[in-house]
Amino acid sequence: IGRADVSYYNSVRGPLMSASVHNIVLMARAVRQQDLVIISGSWTFMNCAAVYLSLLFGVPCITFVTMNSKAAVDSNFSGATWLLSYCLYMASDYFNCFLSTVAWTRSAEYLKILNERHVRVQGVVSCEDQYEAFRPHDSQADIAEARNLLSGGCPEKPLLLFCGRLRQEKRIPLLLAARPPNMVLVIVGNGTDAEYYKKLHNPAKGIICLVEEMVPQARLRLFYKAADIHVSASDFETLGNTVHEALLCGCPAIVQRAGGYISQVRDGQNGYLVDWEDAQEAQRAVKSVLKHELTSVMPLPKKAREAMDIVAEYASGRTSALAPLMVIVSYPAICLLWGMSCLYERFSLESTRAERMTDP
Repeated sequence: IGRADVSYYNSVRGPLMSASVHNIVLMARAVRQQDLVIISGSWTFMNCAAVYLSLLFGVPCITFVTMNSKAAVDSNFSGATWLLSYCLYMASDYFNCFLSTVAWTRSAEYLKILNERHVRVQGVVSCEDQYEAFRPHDSQADIAEARNLLSGGCPEKPLLLFCGRLRQEKRIPLLLAARPPNMVLVIVGNGTDAEYYKKLHNPAKGIICLVEEMVPQARLRLFYKAADIHVSASDFETLGNTVHEALLCGCPAIVQRAGGYISQVRDGQNGYLVDWEDAQEAQRAVKSVLKHELTSVMPLPKKAREAMDIVAEYASGRTSALAPLMVIVSYPAICLLWGMSCLYERFSLESTRAERMTDP
């Protein structure tokens, strides 16, 4: 469905498709024409709608759980909005995973969490095709040019690189607070907090913020190769794609000891797992990496099934013989989720208006 055809609204976690009748009709038309539906990404009611419509039209549906719903809610909401968002996000996870033909997640760590919550998932999926842009060779001249840009013209200084969405849940202030003296911290990305980080841009103080636009993967590859260390304090990642991207480019990672990072980083081998709230621990890890004490800066082997193999297995397949019954039984649930989503959307719009009114 083309973005120009649908209605969006701004939530605290970025733009989301509205839970409007118009969008649901567009989704129904799209689902009906497919051989397979794949659900992935951050929460939106339209994911739930796609799962239900897949059941209704007898189209196989695969859900890839890529967001830690509880952590996302804890990082972005409070009060009554937290309660509504928690119920909505968690209920959507159960709905999508139980009613999809099959469901998978991105890391062994998050698989454990989902199993503890009794959310139905089959295992861990790997999407190696999405990393192809980070494998090509680059010239030393291009890498040097990228380093000069990232360092604000001081390529001799150690360079720490954060890449990702600019949102509260990424806990970027912890990186700023723990940055060792005489080192450059580069923040690359975009998102709801982009304007805030644009104001922090100060090359003289070693803070470089490239937040004006989305960085193409080919350019991001050069950034990883130009940096000394990839850093992230995020504690809610189900996988953490940037760590795999960085390691493919030979850039070691110092990241939060949490979530999907745990399955990607081995202390002293390709980086370090730290608690970024402990600035001294993070700085010790940085010092170790800069002393070239790591033994093998490359991605760790994965115990996961390749996504395209899963897609090939279920494409043009049949849904369960119980699908008609599941459509009837789950109808009250999808209606409840729709109503909660409309309420969530109303709260988001009111919050956006309030922010605009208080913005100087």
